[in-house]
Amino acid sequence: MSLLRNGRARLALALPQHRKQLRAIKNRDLDDLFAAYARAAKALDKFRMEVPRRPELIEEYQTACASLEEDAKRLLARLTNQR
Repeated sequence: MSLLRNGRARLALALPQHRKQLRAIKNRDLDDLFAAYARAAKALDKFRMEVPRRPELIEEYQTACASLEEDAKRLLARLTNQR
């Protein structure tokens, strides 16, 4: 699965109230955000499965994912208002 598709799918799971918008809106900035989210979420998954666990990395990537989710909400709001 491509980074864009993976990131879009992961964000749709994380932000169920925005699923329709995430699927419908096509935008280069949103595509970049999807790719960044896919990378961060994959890294978070990897760190969660490591033994021994590295809580500092897990926390860092949880924060990164949460920040990207907020960025997605703001971008979707801006793009929706432009229509």
